[in-house]
Amino acid sequence: MKSDISKLSKLFKAMVNNYHIFGGVWKNIELGKQAFVLMKRLPQTLEGEFDTPADKASLLSQMLEQMNELSTPRFCIEVREYIRSLNPDDEENLQALAMLNDYINPAITMEEFCVKYKRHLKFDPVERSLKWEEVIYRVEKECDEILKNEIQRMGFCFVYWSTKEKVLAKYGIRWKSPSIMNPGVIFD
Repeated sequence: MKSDISKLSKLFKAMVNNYHIFGGVWKNIELGKQAFVLMKRLPQTLEGEFDTPADKASLLSQMLEQMNELSTPRFCIEVREYIRSLNPDDEENLQALAMLNDYINPAITMEEFCVKYKRHLKFDPVERSLKWEEVIYRVEKECDEILKNEIQRMGFCFVYWSTKEKVLAKYGIRWKSPSIMNPGVIFD
């Protein structure tokens, strides 16, 4: 059990570091999945680590704060369901869980989702798909490798989006960038 705690500590530290690096949040997809496997193996309480199930749930919530939950909504729903089993009264978790379920619900249009959750930028609905979620880590990793020597300054988002569109196409996904989805918005 001590080795699991040590691994978790390293994973959580890496996730915090990735979160604070521009463009590094995608790396937390796999780290979060590894951490969640370890967290589920641990008991609901563990002296010196988490004294109550709610404390364990809080650690998982902190983990999710280091991720873009809309990149992997189904995984994050699984984590949030587990959090709910540990701490059913956590209102923030329940709200986030409802939002994620709405996000993947094909009966709710992208426009309806944006209005309901006060999202100002439209997104390509393909981003809500299971296929997207299954490949997004690999896509981001490939984009990172392709763009590793690019300076991230004004205009970088267009280079990134163009690269991402091409890499997604290799996986059979046609994607429209934020600039295409939001024609009246000026991006740098």
